[in-house]
Amino acid sequence: MTGFSRYHDPKVIGCASCHLGNIHSKDKNIAHKGMVLIPGNLQNAAQTCATANCHSKELHRIQKSLMTTNSGIISVDKYLFDELEPSDSLFHITHLGQTAADMHLKNKCATCHLGNEKKHYGAIDEKSRGGGCLACHLNYDAGSKPNIKDQIHPKINLNVDNTKCFGCHSRSGRISTNYEGWSETLLKPHEVKNSKNHRLLMDGRVFEKATADVHHKSGMLCIDCHISQEIMGDGKTYKHEADAIKISCADCHTQGKPNQTKPLQMDYISAFDYALRGYKHSANSFLVTQKGSIPLVNTHKDAKGNAFLVSKISKKELPIKQSCKRDEVHQKVSCSMCHTAWAPTCIGCHTDYDPRIINADKTQGRWIEHVAEFGFAPPTIGVKKIGNSKEFVPAIPGMIMTLDKSGFKGTKKGSDSKFVRWYAPNAAHTTTKTVRNCASCHINSQALGFGKGTLNYVVKDKKANWNFTPYYANTPQDGLPQDAWIGFLKDVNTKTTYSSHNYFFPLDLKEQKKMLEVGACIHCHQKDDKFLKRLTNGEYQKMLKTRKKVCVIP
Repeated sequence: MTGFSRYHDPKVIGCASCHLGNIHSKDKNIAHKGMVLIPGNLQNAAQTCATANCHSKELHRIQKSLMTTNSGIISVDKYLFDELEPSDSLFHITHLGQTAADMHLKNKCATCHLGNEKKHYGAIDEKSRGGGCLACHLNYDAGSKPNIKDQIHPKINLNVDNTKCFGCHSRSGRISTNYEGWSETLLKPHEVKNSKNHRLLMDGRVFEKATADVHHKSGMLCIDCHISQEIMGDGKTYKHEADAIKISCADCHTQGKPNQTKPLQMDYISAFDYALRGYKHSANSFLVTQKGSIPLVNTHKDAKGNAFLVSKISKKELPIKQSCKRDEVHQKVSCSMCHTAWAPTCIGCHTDYDPRIINADKTQGRWIEHVAEFGFAPPTIGVKKIGNSKEFVPAIPGMIMTLDKSGFKGTKKGSDSKFVRWYAPNAAHTTTKTVRNCASCHINSQALGFGKGTLNYVVKDKKANWNFTPYYANTPQDGLPQDAWIGFLKDVNTKTTYSSHNYFFPLDLKEQKKMLEVGACIHCHQKDDKFLKRLTNGEYQKMLKTRKKVCVIP
């Protein structure tokens, strides 16, 4: 056999280290007894990849990671199905039962976890799910066929390219497709044949071309930003993805001097990664995360203080630019709120249970999801409130949907139908160098949470008002436009649930009025750079007092 990676060559570790069997017998039947044909699945990882001499620490981390447990997905789903209150408990995807939410998860989500067993030889592709260690670390040489008879063994190494992420992350928030600049549509494959502006995925879904993330354009991979302690876990259990994320934009794109490693400040994971990848820069020159002070081993600063990122597979060195200088009035606005080019939107979702469907595993009954429309737009402004802190972050319609449980056996009448209008915080991975202009937030109905439509500023008899004409019809369940998060100039209601996250809200009435009051000025002055600079420097109140009579405030 050929094709082995350096550290997994049989000349170094033998064959049985991974595939087991009996190395003490020359009799074929005895020698092959207990062999594992596809090692690395979580079902056999403790005996194959993660023995005491190899990757036991990594397995310990992986087993507690969110990619293995799916805890956050499960808790949100159970919360939607009224099986959990509040939506904040630890769960594991392998412990699902027979409830309505559990069956919905099994039908729709349960394959996207590392414990899903890889049963067939072959390279990882768009339709791959699970596979434990192999989900990320299995690599076939270009052009080699996934057939053991060719005597070319796939490599097991650290070259985790974006293909490994795509299978799972091209759904839900669609991070992988967003990153490459593709937005999902409801078009059929025959409708876009030979179109350069569309992409057909292996599962039959059609995507249209949009703006790709600036990091993707520069050649960066997912793993160039996301570190092992996030992806594989850090040995701790987390309830939600937001808790497990370590990195932030400001770790690299700092306004002042970035944090750097101190001598010997290196955990074993970072040291392992640094050593195996063979970086040339010094181990004392890394940037570190603001959260947890974790060394970013593929970054460094040179003697002149310039920062660089080294792509983990290609070893291409990219200069890191400092962030824009935050102005006085946007201190609580996240980087991504301004630098996200677009995010996915979907409306008109309906989920119901059809007990007549026979599934591939011969079981009967299945949850079916229907969607009216896919789209994409710059994200809505969401308000993240934790304790006394407040931050304005990107939001997308996570669930504007009707859940019909009437077909599911055992559902009580009166609790069989539910409508929710939930937005979710979102990291779209469509970062752009240029920022949103003032008008795209202050006089944009989608950004303000009112939904797509037309905002008009009407001045009459020295009085002024904003009025809003929605693009979509009102939903009968709550009287709001189909894509809205909150009513036009309506206040946040403490009895209304706006998100599956109890810290996430639309703009309240005071915030809406403030946005539109400033929006009235921007409506006329949006091309006056000097005027806008004064606004962002915090001179708004002074400008109001000295405004001309022709300037009418709503």
